[in-house]
Amino acid sequence: MNRNLTALILVVLAVGVYFTVTSGMIADAGTVKSVNDQYSSALANAARLIAVRDQVLQQYNNISPTDQARLDKMIPSTVDNIRLIIDLSNVALRHGFSLQNAKATVAGSQGGAAAAAAPTAAQPSSAGSSPLSISTPTLDTVTVSFGATATYDQFISFLQDLEADLRIIDLTHLTMTSSDTGVYSFQVQFQTYWLRQ
Repeated sequence: MNRNLTALILVVLAVGVYFTVTSGMIADAGTVKSVNDQYSSALANAARLIAVRDQVLQQYNNISPTDQARLDKMIPSTVDNIRLIIDLSNVALRHGFSLQNAKATVAGSQGGAAAAAAPTAAQPSSAGSSPLSISTPTLDTVTVSFGATATYDQFISFLQDLEADLRIIDLTHLTMTSSDTGVYSFQVQFQTYWLRQ
């Protein structure tokens, strides 16, 4: 009888220990396992991201320096309004006229200050509740406007040179005022693009 009582007490103690201590430890172990699974998944995603980054970097490095320079001219990664106006003026001078009241404005700002102040990535909060996000390049616009006084043929050949240039330009506004002398007054506005990192 003593043996049965001892066995019964041991079984009751084992059940009590299970419900008081062991079940809590099992719940904690389940929580740790789910966190561990999340970390494992994050590590696997990071490994895939690194593989994709290496592949893209290899493809970028395979582009010849000449083609890289051409791509940078087509959609530059910085805003250089002064260089853009100088280039336009040089093209106009080749065709025998000069630009008047030329100005370039970055979309949403009065110059490059807004672009320079733009954040590159969101920073996590001090509490760690907001995840780190990686910024993607944004295609922004620069609006260029100017006036010109030239013959029709000079102005058309100027526009053809701009069309043949590598830099992407979308003509948004063009007005022409005629005169009896064959020299016209033109007001031009167009947009060009740059890639904000």
